[in-house]
Amino acid sequence: MVEIRTPAAPRAVELYRPFADDWAGLRDIRLRSIANFPLGFFESFAAALALTETDWRLRGSRNTEPTSFQVVARTPHEEQWVGTMASFISAGPPSYEPDQPAPAGPPRANLVGVWVDPSFRGRTGVAARLVDAVCAWARSEHQLDALYLHVHESNHRAIRFYEKNGAVSTGEYISDPRRPSERHREMALATAR
Repeated sequence: MVEIRTPAAPRAVELYRPFADDWAGLRDIRLRSIANFPLGFFESFAAALALTETDWRLRGSRNTEPTSFQVVARTPHEEQWVGTMASFISAGPPSYEPDQPAPAGPPRANLVGVWVDPSFRGRTGVAARLVDAVCAWARSEHQLDALYLHVHESNHRAIRFYEKNGAVSTGEYISDPRRPSERHREMALATAR
């Protein structure tokens, strides 16, 4: 998928941590993100669309758990949510296969659900602010020095962003749970920024 866009001018956004009552915003940004770049998500648009208000409230309530964190960028006065990133702590590498248990190991922070609205990409700094917030959470709340992520191997723009922000490839790959012939590259990013 080729995306054509013009460079964005800096815009004011605020970072916000959504909770259960923000279920409609969580639903909206997730549906927009999957529709915009389906290769970047392990959840299909149809599966996300089928979720109920209760399901979205449960997703929002994850932010009250000590091992889960989501942050969104929104325009002033809460008009539009324009970016999101989330993280969770796992014991070793996570398994994104619903029926497969994750291998055990030391705690690690995992970056997931990454998306920025195309009109807020580039020089706006939205993505960098979001990743800084997630790194700060992993470092301050869990004393972890690395944030791990999986990025579709054809998502060159995202890979460049992560590399520009100090991420390095671990040399590991995982198969896409929905498209087993496709892979996601694992990268690690230092949380001290």
